[in-house]
Formats: sequence, structure tokens, C-alpha cells
Amino acid sequence: MKALVTGATGFLGSHIVERLVQAGDDVRALVRPSSDTSLLREWVVELVSGDVTQPESLAAAINGVDVVYHAAANVSEWDPWRDFETATIDGTRNILRAASQAGVPRFLHVSSDAVYSLKALSGRITEESPLEKRFGWGDYYRRSKSAAEKIARRHAKEGNMAVTIVRPGLLLGERDRAMFPGVLRFLNSVVSTYLGSGDNRLPYVYAGDVADACIAGATDDRAVGQIYNVVSDEQVTQKNLFAAVAEATGLKPPSRVVPKPLAYGLGMLIEAWCVFARRRKVRPELTRFAVILFAYDYHEDASKLRRELGWEPKVPLKEAVRRCVEWHREQEKQPAGR
Repeated sequence: MKALVTGATGFLGSHIVERLVQAGDDVRALVRPSSDTSLLREWVVELVSGDVTQPESLAAAINGVDVVYHAAANVSEWDPWRDFETATIDGTRNILRAASQAGVPRFLHVSSDAVYSLKALSGRITEESPLEKRFGWGDYYRRSKSAAEKIARRHAKEGNMAVTIVRPGLLLGERDRAMFPGVLRFLNSVVSTYLGSGDNRLPYVYAGDVADACIAGATDDRAVGQIYNVVSDEQVTQKNLFAAVAEATGLKPPSRVVPKPLAYGLGMLIEAWCVFARRRKVRPELTRFAVILFAYDYHEDASKLRRELGWEPKVPLKEAVRRCVEWHREQEKQPAGR
């Protein structure tokens, strides 16, 4: 099977590529000229220069493929809205349109559990749970992922192409350059605390296990037109996560607790200070999105994915954290510029 992966040099995209290569598939990666493609070259992946934000560059990448895995998106929590709009929303529209026009049979869209309404977090979250409709100031990641998924759902309903959507939870694993480094900075900062009681459940899932879910969703006929939550069945709390990271890195877990509303307000104040001080390029030590990500209680249900496609998560939290730490330490040993 000939597969095209967008976001192939990124976190989840690289895991999808790795799994496809291991399965013996013919893999093509859409890469920007500025991307570090050294790992993809090691895996002997076909590289096509292009960008989902540039529609004219997609024809060569799309030509002759059987399935598109669309993992490209802006995963920052602290960029201007235009960056999210261009990469996540316009990029999704462009690649879906190009795939549809080229007659690509299957399309796997990587969405996020960030599309769910915060009100839905008060109960068990299934694929039918309410989606967010109102976003606060600066809530760009959730807003852009929601808009991109809406575009993918519309293509799925039109029926011109078999589209499947996955909604992963909190990803951990090798090659994470965003969330895990953020946790390290937070635990090593003056604002290191448990956000809320710390006993809240987190929707943990290992990135390689999500890649397996993506491949199942893109290749199983039962997945056509479907949406799947992708989370581990391991019961992971905020305290579990911070303890695992602290144990693996030698950092200290938080010793203080900040009530969730206060943490959210503090995140807002820090963000506002960074904006008004013209420090938009400096990542705040705490943001409202981080509070949403780590302080809310997530009871996500991936039973549909298990029942229909036979997917099972394999990597527990502590092993995923160990792999994260090991990968980051290896990166620190690499020569500058690699």
C-alpha cells in the first residue's frame, strides 16, 4: 500500500511513518525544505518537498497514493492565531481537497480530544459527547483543531472519499518536542504545583499506540466515516504523570496544590503579562491551555475503537516517560544543527 504522511517529521507523524515502514508499506512523506529529514532518510522513506499550506505543492505528493495520513498541524499553545489558521485549518482543507480531486481512496485525519466541550468533562466522554462551540481568548489550539475536524467531517459526509477521524488524548513518546518539554519546564519552575487536587484522570496514550490506531482506521473498511477516541485504559492521574516524570528525570514532584479556578486565573495573568510585555515569543510557564490539559478530569472512552477495530494500547505510562527522557537525552548529545 502506498501511503502519504503529512507532519511526518513531527511527533505523531513520525510514529505513523515508523509503524508503516515496519509493516512493509511504501511510505511517502510531505516535507518542507526546512525540515530535518535525517530520520526519514534512515527509514528509506520517499521525500516529496511541499507544504499543506501551499496547495500547488500537493499534486506531486498525492499522485498515486492509496491513503493519506494527515497529522500536520500547529501544536503550539502560544503562537498567533494566523499561524494556527494557516497550518491547521487551511492546511487540512488543502490536503483534503487535493486528495479528493486525485481520487485517493482513504483519508485518515488526526484530530484531538481538544474538540470536546469542557462541559463534557463532567462525565464519560464518548464520540457522541458535546463538542466545544465557544472558545475563549487565545484558545487557538482547541479552536483550530475543532475547525479542521469540521472540514474533515464535511468531506466524510460528501462521500467522495472514505474519511476516518481519530481523536487522541494526551500523547507521550519519543520525538515529542512540545508537551513533554513543557512538563519539564513546569516542574522545574517557580510555579510548579498540582493544578487542582492532582487526583484528576488524564487521557494518557502512547504515541506509537496512536499510530497503530491510525493505521487500523485507515485500512479497515469498518472505519469508513467513523470517529474514534484513542486513549489508554490505564488509570493515570495528574499525580501519576508528574511522579513518573520526576522519577525518570531526578526532578522533584510538586509539593503544593493550587485550586483549579485559581490556576486558570494565574495562567491568564501570566499570558496577559507576556502579551503586554511584548514577549509573545517567550513561552509562559503556565497557560490556561495547560490547566485545561492537566487539571480537568478526563474520563474518555475508547471502547468503540477496541470493539470495532480490535485496537489495544500496549505501552504503559512509566515506559512511555522513560522513552521520552531517553530520547531527549540522546538529542542533547547530538551535534548542533542535526
